[in-house]
Amino acid sequence: RMWATYGWGLDSIVVIWKNAYLGIRQVAIFLNNIDKNKEFTEEEIIDFKGQAHFLRAYYYWLMLRAFGPIPIIPDEGVDYTKEYDELAYPRNSYDECVEYITGELLKAAGQLPLQRSVQEVLGPTRGAALALRAKILLYAASPLFNGKAPEVVSSALVNKDGKRLLPETYDESKWAKAAAAAKDVMAIVLQLSRAHQLCT
Repeated sequence: RMWATYGWGLDSIVVIWKNAYLGIRQVAIFLNNIDKNKEFTEEEIIDFKGQAHFLRAYYYWLMLRAFGPIPIIPDEGVDYTKEYDELAYPRNSYDECVEYITGELLKAAGQLPLQRSVQEVLGPTRGAALALRAKILLYAASPLFNGKAPEVVSSALVNKDGKRLLPETYDESKWAKAAAAAKDVMAIVLQLSRAHQLCT
């Protein structure tokens, strides 16, 4: 609900930055502790892990879309009692962000169910994870993020150590990756369609 109350103004930017990293921290805590639980079934835990990986990927995607390259924090989480300099992670490159996020979505797809009941309709499915992955790879293949950004943009996105955060060369293979990811989504749709036909 908090996300839905904002447009793309300054307020929304602040909300995304604050709540996305908060959510990512909560995901890390969850994934680092869920296996200690003795009340849920193994099937439930696998589903919960899939949802957690999906959420972590989605939070990072919201920030990547809003801010461009952002810092990817360690999966085990961070110790917020440390000094600022120890917590000031540098931004990862756009390609590094895409690789991490799409990797999380593949983990999610491997653990999420193909479909959910009406009572769980708001939960992510395997198809949702693969669809988001395909969208992110399509963005990564587009000229702005594939070696053809205007110099005024690419020259501004450089870390203090001189690391450039946008690709400097065009990579045609990114389109092939995006197409293959889209094909994975179509395979899910076809699988669901066949299952529906068998039930009718």
